[in-house]
Amino acid sequence: MPKINQNRGGLHRVAQRLGYYNDKKVIFVSYKRLVMKGKLGGILVLGLLMMGCASNRSVTSGRSTVDYNSYNEDLSSVRPVYRPTSVSSGKVTTPIPTTTPVPTARKPENRKPAAPIEAMHINRRLDMVLDTIAAQNRSIRYAPGFRIQVYVGTQRQEVDAMRQLITQNFPELSPYLSYNQPTYRLKIGDFMRRMDAERYYALVKRMIDSAQLQPDKVDIRRSLSIK
Repeated sequence: MPKINQNRGGLHRVAQRLGYYNDKKVIFVSYKRLVMKGKLGGILVLGLLMMGCASNRSVTSGRSTVDYNSYNEDLSSVRPVYRPTSVSSGKVTTPIPTTTPVPTARKPENRKPAAPIEAMHINRRLDMVLDTIAAQNRSIRYAPGFRIQVYVGTQRQEVDAMRQLITQNFPELSPYLSYNQPTYRLKIGDFMRRMDAERYYALVKRMIDSAQLQPDKVDIRRSLSIK
């Protein structure tokens, strides 16, 4: 027993602690007991380690994830089944015609016409006023304005020559000849605005030096035709 010989000092110390002294047999027996106790202790430690590993395995297996997407179950037994209605070849079913009810005409109700709502505007009265103003304006033919006097004299031929000259150069201006024995007066144009009269007066003055711009009654319709 080489191990016993090598460890005698240790066995003596153990034997002394256990109360055995200098007896080789006793020391050998105690050594065997210690070895057996050591084996049992190792077995116990090994068993505890195995139990710990088993518990760890069980825990890790409990924590493992389950793939729910791979779950499959046959539900054909609980699904409803629809069977088409079979029509016999000999019989033909004709649809029953549905009759639409004819609407009965309602009797016209005798309703009283509602009273017209009084308008809040004054269109009718305004139209009447405008009509009267238009009628009055149509009755007014002359208004105060301006005319250009181009000749004053006693010679008939000179008056006719002056009229022809004005007609050729200013066809839009109407000539007005008045005779108060023995004097002839020739005036042209119907100007309601002095601005228009001044414009034509400057043109006529270049041709006739004796031309004069004078206030006079003018024809309203003819004055509107002058541009």
